[in-house]
Amino acid sequence: MGFSIGSKIDSVMARVRQAAEQARANMAAAAESVKEPLADAPNAKPLDVNQGVYLDSFEDERAKKKGLPELAAPPPPGSTAPASAMPVNEAEQAQQENGWKSTQPTVVQTSKTGCAEAALTFLEQSDSEAPAPLTQQQAQEQVRNKADTLATSPSGVKEQGVDVNLDDGATPAEMGAVLGSMGIAVTHSSADCDTKMLSNALKKGELALAQVDSNALLNTTLEPGEQKQEPGELHWITIDGVDAGKTDSKDDDLYHVRDPVNGAYWMTAADLKKCVSSAKENHGGGGVMTIQKEKDRKTKTPEQLEALAQRNVERANVLGKGNGGASRRASIAESS
Repeated sequence: MGFSIGSKIDSVMARVRQAAEQARANMAAAAESVKEPLADAPNAKPLDVNQGVYLDSFEDERAKKKGLPELAAPPPPGSTAPASAMPVNEAEQAQQENGWKSTQPTVVQTSKTGCAEAALTFLEQSDSEAPAPLTQQQAQEQVRNKADTLATSPSGVKEQGVDVNLDDGATPAEMGAVLGSMGIAVTHSSADCDTKMLSNALKKGELALAQVDSNALLNTTLEPGEQKQEPGELHWITIDGVDAGKTDSKDDDLYHVRDPVNGAYWMTAADLKKCVSSAKENHGGGGVMTIQKEKDRKTKTPEQLEALAQRNVERANVLGKGNGGASRRASIAESS
């Protein structure tokens, strides 16, 4: 009987030792597998070259793909923290108080050189104080009528040497002149993309127009190996939103852009500066000008509108004499 019990004990202990050895082998295999790239990222690089440890798919570094927002984990139950880090337009309320619509869709240019006209049409259609909402076609016709009047009638703008013709794009002076005829004032302008000026103006309820290089703008959405090396053309975009960064510097702010070619999206202040800098370097012009609707713009006399147009031209000339009218499509989805 004693022999039988001893044999059973030996058998049980052998199985225990075998299970322990198998567990150690499984743990070693699991640890080794962490040192290999994940299947969905065979070209991933280790965070620590000495350890050879790769990020797992749930870690946030994987989400940092160019052009995509970084999302935060949902807050715990009962928490008031935001569920994501999606940008929010901090200027929306002030803009609505100043008579701008915040939900107006982006106007897409209908010709290769139509970015200026599309930007102006968006502004005309974004007036929340209009007696009745305008369709895009109605807003476009109003912009064209104002531009045609400036082109064919004697005016102080013509005496300033501005020949308005939106068919082939628009110089900053032409944009300023048409804006004035629409009752919209150019409040400030910067050839160097002054982000402090821009962010402060947006938060006060103003909008902005920027003249940028089209390829530099496209490159902000592309991976380094896909970016265009040659300069593009001058291109007009509207800026109608700001999401403040985490520092006192305005250079880490985000701006909401209305691009007549690629729709609406957010871009960094650093990227906007690059686009303006490329415009200046390659085309001798470019920059940002902030704008605001005159409260009584619909009741201003022709003389008052002409005077406003002349003031606008003087301020817009800071951006240079380059003609913006590019069309360069990127793979950017419309977002807001």
